[in-house]
Amino acid sequence: MNVPEGIGSYLEKALRFMEASRNHGGLWSDFLTLAGESVYWVSGYTGYALCQGGDGPGLLEEAAQRILDHQGGDGGWGYGPGVPADADSTSWCILFLSKLGMGEGVERGVRFLLKHQNMDGGFRTYASPVSVGRYMGLDGSVSFEGWQTSQLCVTGAATRALIDAGTSEGVADALSFIKGSQTEEGYWKPYWWNDALYSTFNCMWALKAVDGGDGVLEACDWIAETQLADGGWNDGTTGEGVAFSTALALKGLMLGSRSTDSDRVRRGVEWLLKHQLGDGSWPPYYLLRIPHPAMKEPWRYHAWARDGKAIGAAIKDHNRLFTTATAYSALAEFERHCRGETS
Repeated sequence: MNVPEGIGSYLEKALRFMEASRNHGGLWSDFLTLAGESVYWVSGYTGYALCQGGDGPGLLEEAAQRILDHQGGDGGWGYGPGVPADADSTSWCILFLSKLGMGEGVERGVRFLLKHQNMDGGFRTYASPVSVGRYMGLDGSVSFEGWQTSQLCVTGAATRALIDAGTSEGVADALSFIKGSQTEEGYWKPYWWNDALYSTFNCMWALKAVDGGDGVLEACDWIAETQLADGGWNDGTTGEGVAFSTALALKGLMLGSRSTDSDRVRRGVEWLLKHQLGDGSWPPYYLLRIPHPAMKEPWRYHAWARDGKAIGAAIKDHNRLFTTATAYSALAEFERHCRGETS
C-alpha cells in the first residue's frame, strides 16, 4: 500500500495543534464534567499517542515529567487535580511513561493498578467506592456496584499498561477475562464509552501482544462489516462518520494485518484526511458517558443527556484533543504500516 501524498503535512498540522493546546501547566485537558476537565488521564493518552509519531521528543519529555510530578502517594493518577486516583487514568499514564523509560514512576503505578483487578481477572475503575463517593458528596446509601464491576474498556487499557511496563503479573487472568467477554459479533462492550471500538481495539491489542491474536480476526470481521459507505465509522447512533471511531477502526484493522482489509483501510484513511479541520484537529464527538454508580450494563441505556456534565450524560471532547490524538496515532501508524515498519 502506498503512502498517500502529503500525509506528513496532515500529521504535522495535528502535532502543531496538540502542541499549542497545552494548558498553563504544560499538560493537556479535555472532557468537561462536574469534576472539571480531565488533565492526567487526557495527558497520558495524548502523550502516548504522540509517541506513535516519533515527533516532539522535548515536548513529550516535559509532559511526562509533569505527569510524574503529579503522581499520587498511592502510585496512581486521577481524572484531574483533587480527584481520587483510578485504574483508567493510571493505565494511560503508565503507557506514556513506559514509552519514555521512566521506570520508577511506572513501577509505583503498576502496584497501584494491580489493586484494581477483580477475581474474574478484569479491572474496575475504582478499588474502593469510599473515596470517590466522598469526593462526589454521596452518602453510604448509594450503591457503587456498577463502578466496581470489571469493565472491558478499563481492562483493555490496564492490560496494555501491564504489558508495556514489562510485568506479567495479572496479565494472564486479564487476558482470560477478555477472551471470555468477546461478543458473538466480535466486539467488546464498553462501560464508560459510547463507542465499542475503544474497548474493542484495546482488547485486540492486548490479545495480539501476548496470545498471538486469538479473537483478533473475529474483531476485524466486525470492524470491516460496520464500515460506512463513505469510508468512515461511527458509534452506531448517528448516520455520519465520526473521526474518533474511524481512527480506532483503522488501528484495529491494521493490527489484524489482513490483506483483504487493505482497501477498507485506504478508504478510512482518506476519510480522516478529508475531515481534518484547518487548525489540524478533528471534530469532537460525544464519546464519554457517565453511568450511575450502580449501573452494570450501560450499553442497554440510551437516554444519555448530551452536553451534560454529571451522571447520565454523554460528554464531548470539547477541546478536540482526545479525537485528534487518536486520529494522529492512526495516521502515524498507517504511514509506518505502508513503509513496512511495525509499532
